[in-house]
Amino acid sequence: MHSEAIDQLLSRALERPVRFEWAGSFADSLVGRFDGVSLELAGVATAWLSIERLTLRAAHAHLHPGLPARLAVESPEVAVTVGQRDVDPWVAGLGLPFGLELTEKGLRVHTEVAGLPVSDFETRLEVAQGWFVLRPQRAAVLGVPNALARFFRTYLPLPPLAAGVRLTEIEHGAGELTLHFGVDDFEEDLTPGMIRRLRRRLVPWVG
Repeated sequence: MHSEAIDQLLSRALERPVRFEWAGSFADSLVGRFDGVSLELAGVATAWLSIERLTLRAAHAHLHPGLPARLAVESPEVAVTVGQRDVDPWVAGLGLPFGLELTEKGLRVHTEVAGLPVSDFETRLEVAQGWFVLRPQRAAVLGVPNALARFFRTYLPLPPLAAGVRLTEIEHGAGELTLHFGVDDFEEDLTPGMIRRLRRRLVPWVG
């Protein structure tokens, strides 16, 4: 189900456009209980990396009335979608010694010197002890295939995953990448700082 009135309420409270959907009954929603919920925010700008969509899904959510109201979430999941137009300025701003292209097969890393291609890697994004790493699958150096590439990995300059957050799935698309995270249950006050607190707790690498 979807209610524009709830969207407007949440948008005012969170000070940004929000789309809220749920699978439960309308009667349950009247007492603040929601099943199969989805809370989507578009165009989230952060100090690290701008993202196209930040989506919070949960099996159950309960909105407790009060001043402020409090939101309790069970079995939550977070999906973060970034596009090529978000990645390019991030790579340039950090001065990384390589280009990073989002493709349907994964991530392509390439380096150039004076406009001439030096290396080209097909990589897979992984999490090693909480840190994001790029693990090359195939590579070419000066156009010559390099079978040793699979034994090397590169750490991305991003903070580690927060405690209670697990990378569960990666979706690749042409010019787009979506990361899915499993998250521990939590409760938060429904106030203007909620999104900032959730981002800091759940996905600090984009905060």
